[in-house]
Amino acid sequence: MTVEEPTPPPPITPGVARALSPLLRRIARSGDDGEPGLNTYLVGIDEIVIVDPGPIDDGHLDVLCGCGGDRIRWIVVSDTSDYYAAGARKLKEMTGAKLVAPAGFDGADEVLGDGYKIDATEFRIIALTIGSPDDAKHIFVLEQERCMLIGDHLDDSIPDDLPAKVKSYRLRTLAPGHGQYIEDAKAMLGL
Repeated sequence: MTVEEPTPPPPITPGVARALSPLLRRIARSGDDGEPGLNTYLVGIDEIVIVDPGPIDDGHLDVLCGCGGDRIRWIVVSDTSDYYAAGARKLKEMTGAKLVAPAGFDGADEVLGDGYKIDATEFRIIALTIGSPDDAKHIFVLEQERCMLIGDHLDDSIPDDLPAKVKSYRLRTLAPGHGQYIEDAKAMLGL
């Protein structure tokens, strides 16, 4: 009996929405070299949260609006640097969505902090602070999908306290800031 290799995921095509699960879609920005850049996530169907709209990139923001339209209710950022968040204010103007960001982020409607919850009609997202509270870096747990949207915060290492902090969510998948959707959260997080 031969063991079949798992089918690799389809390549990431910048500017094209890809359904990753019933409630989660990914749209990658085109990087400077034409390769896939930052992943932006759309969570929900009837009501949508945009996670990490990226820098001011009119083409990318237009694609986000085209995919979410008037159902975009919230915009959240995993990091306040321009690379992840500069487009958030413009997207807010384009959609009228509520901008939720860490304290001090210009234009935010609500302050994002550890334990902040968005309760939509179909799902709940919970924000978790990574590192020091003053660092303004967040990950988001999509409870219904048992998925954690991690930005680029786990690229170098897993914070020591993170596995215990997320164990109760029984995570299955991870949605990173760059690259492919990760199907085995337990292996990556050591759960």
